[in-house]
Amino acid sequence: MKIALALTDQSFAATKSVGIFNVSLGLAHGLAQCPGVDELHILGNCECSAHLQGAPAHVHVHLADKAVPRRLGRVWWDQVGVCNAIRRIGADWAILPKGFPPYFPSMGGTRLACYLHDVNWEYYMGPTAPGDSPFPRHELLYFRNLGIRALEVADLVLTSTHFNETRYHAYVPQANVAVVGIGFDEPARAAMHTGRDILFYVSPFPHKLTTLGIQRLQAWLAQREDAANIRIHLLGRLPEGTALPSAQWIHHGRMPQEEMERIMHEECRAAAYFSAYEGFGMPPVECLRSGLPCVASDLPPIRENIPARYLFDNASEESFIRTLNAVYDNSGTADTPAYPTWKEVAARCVTAMGKA
Repeated sequence: MKIALALTDQSFAATKSVGIFNVSLGLAHGLAQCPGVDELHILGNCECSAHLQGAPAHVHVHLADKAVPRRLGRVWWDQVGVCNAIRRIGADWAILPKGFPPYFPSMGGTRLACYLHDVNWEYYMGPTAPGDSPFPRHELLYFRNLGIRALEVADLVLTSTHFNETRYHAYVPQANVAVVGIGFDEPARAAMHTGRDILFYVSPFPHKLTTLGIQRLQAWLAQREDAANIRIHLLGRLPEGTALPSAQWIHHGRMPQEEMERIMHEECRAAAYFSAYEGFGMPPVECLRSGLPCVASDLPPIRENIPARYLFDNASEESFIRTLNAVYDNSGTADTPAYPTWKEVAARCVTAMGKA
């Protein structure tokens, strides 16, 4: 099988999701090791090239000689550029890791697989939308239309959770969806955590429920006799105007990976992740794989990926306190489920393409 994988628009600087960049590179490395792939053509850029060195002889990297497309350049690439590049390669299949196809895809004889990760627009445009979306309506409409377009025109839709599959079929019942998961190649870490602090993931986006998380953690501290010795490390960007309860709350924003791992392994005993909507729920999984127990909102996709004892009901303060106490007061290692490698995920993708 001859496959083209489009990574040209992937950038730590230009994309809003570093997670998508990592998923894309992971899939590229997995496909490069997959026995069913005779030729792998990767549409990359100079930013990606360092991660693709030393590839086997059947892997061909096509580097763009220009910067990662942004704004109107990004729209041009999504709608025209990627189709032109795929037609030139003439692959059996083209995979778009960000999942969004052009409105009128013309890829010659190449079949299209879109790797979709959520229906995030649903939270901000549905009947229970919060009404304070940080996204302009035209941007939400653009991505909603592209997402539904993928379900309508792709020969195959790849995704990470069964929850996503059910949502896609709610929009396009005839969509050909294969749940392939997300891979992890680094071995899981089974470390004992003797720190006393909490790692708390925050975000300015309403669906990440940062304000509710602050209230719940403050209520948890209020009922702990050892609260004075516990700090809350906030990782991420806070909603504008957020006031932290006390000096115990330390806002780090973003930080280098090495420093984040030091805080996780030396300072913290548990992590907390609040959310009203997810397509997969990566941070709780990454915490567990690092050996740090993480309590998380009980949402269907998160339920698919982490053990039930870590889940709490967003609507119940008592549920959160009970769940966090059970984890915090147990100094054992994190209960880490088995997750596939990227080679296994790539094999699932190739199998699904063979059946499509």
